[in-house]
Amino acid sequence: ITEGDAFLGGMLLGRKTGSIDFLAVHPLYRKQGVTKTLLEVALVELLEESEISTTTFREGDKADTGAREALKALGFAEGELLVEFGYPTQRMVLPREGMDA
Repeated sequence: ITEGDAFLGGMLLGRKTGSIDFLAVHPLYRKQGVTKTLLEVALVELLEESEISTTTFREGDKADTGAREALKALGFAEGELLVEFGYPTQRMVLPREGMDA
């Protein structure tokens, strides 16, 4: 997502796996609906998948700037605890029946 020359946010989807592989929002545009807009696009783009998943910070991680909250607001549920690139994360899953798109 851009606005003029400004980069607001972007994402990378894995269509074969039904996953959101990368999602980033510029710090100046957080809490302005950019994350929600990107997640809503992901729901539409990955609609044919039986579930959509991504990984995010674990509950209570001080590095989380609201990603868990945004995912939960769209109906994502907590999945298994993981470690990715040496960092503790958690898988978040949206089953097909939980999709509002």
